Amino acid sequence: MKIILITCLLISSIIISGCGNKNENSGNDGKESGVNSSGNQSNETTEKTDEQIKEDANSESGDKKAENELGMKPGLPLDFPKDIPQPKDAKVLGSLTTSEGTVVTFESNSKVLEIVEFYKEEMKNSGYTLSEEGESLVSDKGGLINWKKDNKTAGLMLGHDKDKNITSLVITYN
Repeated sequence: MKIILITCLLISSIIISGCGNKNENSGNDGKESGVNSSGNQSNETTEKTDEQIKEDANSESGDKKAENELGMKPGLPLDFPKDIPQPKDAKVLGSLTTSEGTVVTFESNSKVLEIVEFYKEEMKNSGYTLSEEGESLVSDKGGLINWKKDNKTAGLMLGHDKDKNITSLVITYN
């Protein structure tokens, strides 16, 4: 149940982080217009040096690279278990570690059922067995699978975005 809660939280966070204000380039090519001391819009523009533009870009993207507003860190966590395979041909989006466990998100161009079959075989080879929750609602659109091995648990949640033709994977472990 905890894994499902974490997984739902992560999926929600991915959706939320994809929405909202994007700091896009307004097309002013390093020029800024401002408001003068009387509060009126100034027609004057100031040239930003290349150095200032680079500093601004680094300060904005540097913070995002380290951690987003929801606490997800980019890349694969250092403690990712060696006995849980990474999906083939997938891109790691990030991870989130809580007291309940760790959640890692991936995107893949593979079909949901291909990924499910891959994980069923590889997790079995790694000594995992299906947990009491086992498989839930697995179809070509997505699903949930949970495994256990000794005192460890692992879960896989998948969803397919037919518009982008991408499968999102969430692997949880503790």
